[in-house]
Amino acid sequence: THPWQNTIAVCTKCSGKIGQMDGDKTKLRVALKALVKERGIKNTVRPVDISCLDICPENKITVAHFTEKGIETVVVEPSVTPEEILRRFGY
Repeated sequence: THPWQNTIAVCTKCSGKIGQMDGDKTKLRVALKALVKERGIKNTVRPVDISCLDICPENKITVAHFTEKGIETVVVEPSVTPEEILRRFGY
């Protein structure tokens, strides 16, 4: 497998524009990492921050899921929960 497989990437540019950063990290990635650790699936899925994905939705956050089947991109509300993201991508 490639290191990018089963990675959930949260856009820092989108997050920054709507005040969803925790220092230099996105709040969503921080929450996702905590949930992944809590569920014991750190070897299965890896949340990361990524710079601009060039989708730039208004007042929303772009999240991409990289797997061996390809890349799925979703646009989410700032209020999305890490549980909703994991469920959306089948974890």
